[in-house]
Amino acid sequence: MEIRELILRELEETLKKLGVEVPKIEIERPSNPLNGDYSSNVAMVAFKKIKIPTSLLVKFPEIAKTNKDSVMQPLTLARYLAEELSVKYKTQNIFAKIEAVGVGFINFYLSKEYLQNQVGEIIKAGDQYGSIDIGKRQKASVEYISANPTGPLHIGNARGGPIGDVMANVLEKAGYKVTREYLHNNVGGQVKKLGEAIYYRLHLDEKPEEEISYQGDYIKDLAVQVQNKLGSNSKDLNKEEFSKQAGEIAVEILFKEILDDAKAMGIKFDKVVVESELKKEAPEVIKTLKNTKQQDGALWFAPNDEFLKDRETVLKKSDGEYTYFASDIVYHKQKCEENDLVVDVLGANHSGHVPRLKAAVKALGFNQDKLSVILYQFVRIKRGQEILKMSKRAGNFITAREVLDEVGKDAFRFFLLMHKPQSHIDFDLELAKKKANDNPVFYVQYAHSRICSIFKKAGGVDLEDADLSLLREKEEIVLIRHLLKLSDIVKEVVSTQAMNAFTSYATEIASLFHGFYEAHQVLDQKELTKPRLALLKATQITLKNTLSILGVEAPERM
Repeated sequence: MEIRELILRELEETLKKLGVEVPKIEIERPSNPLNGDYSSNVAMVAFKKIKIPTSLLVKFPEIAKTNKDSVMQPLTLARYLAEELSVKYKTQNIFAKIEAVGVGFINFYLSKEYLQNQVGEIIKAGDQYGSIDIGKRQKASVEYISANPTGPLHIGNARGGPIGDVMANVLEKAGYKVTREYLHNNVGGQVKKLGEAIYYRLHLDEKPEEEISYQGDYIKDLAVQVQNKLGSNSKDLNKEEFSKQAGEIAVEILFKEILDDAKAMGIKFDKVVVESELKKEAPEVIKTLKNTKQQDGALWFAPNDEFLKDRETVLKKSDGEYTYFASDIVYHKQKCEENDLVVDVLGANHSGHVPRLKAAVKALGFNQDKLSVILYQFVRIKRGQEILKMSKRAGNFITAREVLDEVGKDAFRFFLLMHKPQSHIDFDLELAKKKANDNPVFYVQYAHSRICSIFKKAGGVDLEDADLSLLREKEEIVLIRHLLKLSDIVKEVVSTQAMNAFTSYATEIASLFHGFYEAHQVLDQKELTKPRLALLKATQITLKNTLSILGVEAPERM
């Protein structure tokens, strides 16, 4: 049982003995190590529900003097809980100290012996270290990237790739069965405009270039590819027919490019959903939707929601065509039927779409809490101090492929994951390529390769009989403490969706390892060599598993 779960169970059982209806108990890892390895505010939540029992009046006689109504105070309850758990675990060497402090916090300090023993437990767990089972094999869907189909994948949309992929990895690490999904928007007005742009690119005498909807060298390339696919048949097509077929062909060409870019990012989708297929199901699904109305010859979604009362949305236009929102409702009906948890990763420009989508999920009869949406902000590309705005290929934006080709998959993913999704990013190409410690991905990967190098020098060493009780130095104990955080971070990110916690954690572990290795010899240290190699093995496993969640390689050589 994990320590956090152990503390939760013990606090719940002790409160039940006092006849208290157990509140939601928060267990946190204090940022200041002086406040313990874990801390809980449970006493401040539960104290109002307790009349002071006689046993506490005997144990804390000052209570009777200061509390005429015998109402429990937070610190009193915290002292009681701390003492009860201290007595229970006195002989088990898990906690060095459990104490009540401040206005009623309970701080838990892990014992040195417990920390030492966990090195062996991490080694035993291996690739499974950090795994938890809060998902209980429930099904989860994560949809991400789902880029604009009319152009190359740009760096803004590409940010959703690593975010969604890591969210899927985290959910798998937490015990969910995950499906990675991509929505291919292969129909609609934008596809028609793309076809027209290709038509005019091939017939420049019919429309001034500046009036063509889509610009950039990629349109010239597309026009050539589309013309080749249409062949001699294109001569018999009028403008409307040519544009229609050209748009359909072009979005499939671009779709393949987008999937190739995703593959270069280390992303492979389990399922691709096509909008044209969703539209076929729209008539039947929309019939079952609550809160619709006819107005101006169109069908509208008009949820009975205070926030959305002035934001009614068209489902079927007056010409009988179903909108993208109608397709999205069909898609989310499918996802909610097939999954226990549905996660959408969208750009911040979709923020207005989220409340409508949640209202639609509710109108379909599902619990809207089943749908979770991660919104991410935009990315600026820098080269040193220079902000880059234009792409040679795309014209008015930087493509994901240009950045990938310059910095590589690992730096691409790590740099896009270093900040909360809600934060804007300045992506520095020069820093991402730098082979030095101020490049965070290099710094972390170097730590892993450095450990591999040490083991290569050590040769085949059996670590099973390592005396872990010899790991007593400050740098050793601090490193072990931090190695034990991985499963806690997995659990936190499932709810917070702040996957930058893993880049910060990997950097922190790398820093503590480098600090330990610079302060202490490992090889040729007699009885200290094996336990220190065991500590390095546990560090190597933790780094590798963290990088695996991030989709970043853990190299053995650099």
